[in-house]
Amino acid sequence: MSKLTKWLLATGLIVAVIAALLTLVLNSLVDPNDYKSDIENTAKQNGITLSIEGNIVLNVFPKLGITVERINFSDGQSIAGKIPKLDVTFGWLALLGGNISETNLPIDSISLAKGTLQYSPDTPVPVQFDQIELSINDLSLNGNDFQINLSAQALNGLNLSLRTTAQIDIQDQKLSRIAARNFTLIVDQITLKGNVDADLTTQEIKGSLASSSINLRQQISRIQKRLPIFVVPSMSSDKALSDVSFNSEFNVNPWGYSRYVHKLVLDGQTFAIDITADQSTNKMSMSLNGDSLSLADYLPKSPQNPDDINQAPVAIFAPLAVPFMLWRGESNIELAINSIQLDSFTVSNIYANASGYLKVLELTSFNADLFGGNVNAVGTLDLNASTPRFSLESAIYDIDLAQAFQALSETQDFTGYFNMDVSLEGSGTNIYEIQKSLVGNGQFKVVTPSYGGVNIEETICQAIALFGNGSNSPQQWPEGTQLNDIDGVLGFTNGKIMLTNMTTGTGNLNITGQSQVQMVEQSYTLNAKAVLTSATSSNNGCSVNKRLQNQVIPFSCKGSFGANNSSTQSSCAPDQKVISVLLKNTLIQQLGEKYFTTPNNGAPINGDSIQNALKGFFKKKLGDS
Repeated sequence: MSKLTKWLLATGLIVAVIAALLTLVLNSLVDPNDYKSDIENTAKQNGITLSIEGNIVLNVFPKLGITVERINFSDGQSIAGKIPKLDVTFGWLALLGGNISETNLPIDSISLAKGTLQYSPDTPVPVQFDQIELSINDLSLNGNDFQINLSAQALNGLNLSLRTTAQIDIQDQKLSRIAARNFTLIVDQITLKGNVDADLTTQEIKGSLASSSINLRQQISRIQKRLPIFVVPSMSSDKALSDVSFNSEFNVNPWGYSRYVHKLVLDGQTFAIDITADQSTNKMSMSLNGDSLSLADYLPKSPQNPDDINQAPVAIFAPLAVPFMLWRGESNIELAINSIQLDSFTVSNIYANASGYLKVLELTSFNADLFGGNVNAVGTLDLNASTPRFSLESAIYDIDLAQAFQALSETQDFTGYFNMDVSLEGSGTNIYEIQKSLVGNGQFKVVTPSYGGVNIEETICQAIALFGNGSNSPQQWPEGTQLNDIDGVLGFTNGKIMLTNMTTGTGNLNITGQSQVQMVEQSYTLNAKAVLTSATSSNNGCSVNKRLQNQVIPFSCKGSFGANNSSTQSSCAPDQKVISVLLKNTLIQQLGEKYFTTPNNGAPINGDSIQNALKGFFKKKLGDS
């Protein structure tokens, strides 16, 4: 054995002997358990109920420190916990130097293992943290760096951890600054990184926060298994909310001006969110800008069972309520998105500006491009009651009905340009409740409309020619019907859109009618009446017997749109039964005039049994009796 090895062993042995002797001496002179009651009383004076059920052990080697076992604590209100074992070590040099103060503590490290903490705020859901492991090294209260490592479990198995370089500064016996640099916070599958620096003297908190990619749908599902009040939202796309991340910078003054700048990436879609809040004026403003949003992915799935059509779990006004929950003063919200994609169409150039106070939101401007036209609106949303209420005034211009019907019902039978002014009121928390509650009225106009399903004039002329009451025009009939501009009155009630007092025409045919749209069932019906006002159906049309002029010819149309566009076959045609009766009666009248009246005065011929029998035969066959 070398001399160096012998010297090291001897030195180590001497240090161990000295530490053992020092421990014996200190333990013989001081029993830290004698100070239990003093520690508990001091905690009580500061509002903490503390009990030490285990021993307090003084350690000397390898570091001077104490170990406290089985600590229970509570603030008597919302916080309670247990610490099985707490270790505190002290620096020898700091102790020997004697320069000890509240900002220059001789504490070298603090650690605890397998602690528990229950936090029960004034909510129905308490939170308990288990398996708490805490390690603090080089603790300093004079602004120098020290390290914190914390881990725990929440909700029966969700892992939490925090690792950071921290700073605490106490000046004039007051906490003046807290900072956490380069921290990493892991909450189950969510990782957050950033910096926070709070200057308690100026009341300013600034920092940054960035997240990893978060599968929010999966994370909510994991929490739901432990906390059933969380519900995974039902959305059309299984990939919705599967890739969410954000990057934020903030500068907060709780008593003055604050600003928050966020970049939110939602399943590959990027949005810039800028929020400013001024506590001195009690005003907040928020702007949200984005290029595109695939809104269809986040809407609820269409019900598979028609009986479930009223089941709509999504509360559409919930996102609008968030700013009011966080801010109790005046607010202004500006939104600008280049395009929003729905199932079969896109809304472009969306801009909205709204101002609010408490839970009342005034929509001062809304503009969007839709189906080649434009939508403008102003309105009010009241969130004070449990069921939100709203009123809306909207103007719609130049909506291309060919695009609209193609998108909503996969048909292009009806074309034209739709214009509307309407006032609405309603209430509800989801789309179906709102549709059923709508009450309102307005006016509408369709410019250069046409219907491709049938040529109304051709149908009339063919029916007239069939009974010999007119003549076919030699021209080739065009497909569909070109109509005059349609004007009408609009009404909303009991989940229906009522289109009344509609007037239009084609050629010498005047058409009036009314339509009913079932919003929830996504179906429509149209009942119209056509009247021929001339001896011809149009300038180049067929001739019309005078007995058919100014007679009412009914039409009926029906169909569906949206998710139900295949459940009902679209159709639009004259009422064949009414037309048949009308034309048969006209034919009987012609036969009667020709064969059963005298040529001079038109009086009926009496006494001829054969003529009476023929008359009865025609009446029976043609449905007059």
